Amino acid sequence: MKPGKELRDHYESALQSFLERSNEAALEEAYELGRRALKQEVSLIEMVTLHCDAFNHATAQMPEIGDAQALVKPSGRFLIEALTPYEMTISGYRETNVALQASEERYRELFENANDIIFTTDIEGRLTSINRAGENLTGYRRDEPPPLPINVLTMEYFEQAVIMFDDLVASSIPITHEFEILAKDGHMLTVEVSARPILSGGRTVGVQGIARDITERKRAEKALRQLNEALEERVKGIAHQLHDEASQLLVSIHIAIDGLAQSLPPSGRQTIGEIKEMIEQVERELRHLSHELRPTILDDLGLLPALEFLAQGVAKRFGLHITVEGNTDGRLSPQAEVALYRIVQEAFNNTTKHARATSISVRLHKVLDKVDLTVSDDGVGFDVQSVLGQNGKHGLGLIGIRERLIPLHGECIINSSPGKGTEISVLVPSEGKDAYTHSSGR
Repeated sequence: MKPGKELRDHYESALQSFLERSNEAALEEAYELGRRALKQEVSLIEMVTLHCDAFNHATAQMPEIGDAQALVKPSGRFLIEALTPYEMTISGYRETNVALQASEERYRELFENANDIIFTTDIEGRLTSINRAGENLTGYRRDEPPPLPINVLTMEYFEQAVIMFDDLVASSIPITHEFEILAKDGHMLTVEVSARPILSGGRTVGVQGIARDITERKRAEKALRQLNEALEERVKGIAHQLHDEASQLLVSIHIAIDGLAQSLPPSGRQTIGEIKEMIEQVERELRHLSHELRPTILDDLGLLPALEFLAQGVAKRFGLHITVEGNTDGRLSPQAEVALYRIVQEAFNNTTKHARATSISVRLHKVLDKVDLTVSDDGVGFDVQSVLGQNGKHGLGLIGIRERLIPLHGECIINSSPGKGTEISVLVPSEGKDAYTHSSGR
């Protein structure tokens, strides 16, 4: 959407004021104008166009151009400040995830306080007893003939359940697994079953177990997967605008400036050349930012090269020493790769914002069917319980990392204390079968 006249006039006035006086108030106004433009759904392309038009208008209004460098650099600062709200929206999905996390907490509390199904079966797998919670959830009454397993388990899980039941009876090793069961009225429940054999005289005579209804949790995980998919598509669109559409506009600006330079005296051409250098710098920054947002290298070469590319960009921008080491013994699932990339990206964001660190270390290793990721820094550290125990007010980034792991059934351990740096350790399944999908990487 194109900016309205009021926004355009305000932007031109603020930029000219900043070029004339370089006061911080005008710079703060640039940020607020960026926020207004974002709220009005003004695209990045239109913002760059607006800035170029405003710069041309401002220089035309000034009696003498003077030192070109003194105008080009402040102009670039003004543009970067105006575009800051756009960059911040890239991480805005965390706020949405926090809302979903609150919903997840309510579900989790319900699960923890709910009465679970307690049951026993004979050696053939027929139900011999079930508690009141089982009655309420399944609809099968205890004073009725027990249903056959084939009438309770969905067909998708029946064969697998038979194999696991036989293994349980033969090996006497307890199991925990998820199944889908059919209630008496035909509706389906997802339950997490923990079962162990009933022994009598040294032999297995039956099975006893606990089944927890996790239907709502699975729905929440599906919702989180869908949310992450939608957010990935949103980020993809922003990256597309940065890389393709903004680049095309900048090429057009280059051509227009070249044409303008032909009609200017030598002193004016020198100024135009310096302006072009500034635009080229903006173009490079936009291109690099778009690559970090949607890392195609992640799809093409895998997680480790993508993390190395990300680390190079962050190290250059913030003057940090960042090392990336380890291996994954081949490619991981797309779900695991994109989740781990986003986690490292968020860890870098936290470090650069809060840690005042000089170095960051990223270590990645595959252990059996798990991937172990560790991100550590030498920053100021913090009290983990204090930050995470304040309803997420000061720990949105850390909450975002943990939410990334929910669909993957991953684990996260955060070790930190004031003055001793921070270490984030993540363990996820390398297959990532339950994780959200993505269509493209970096």
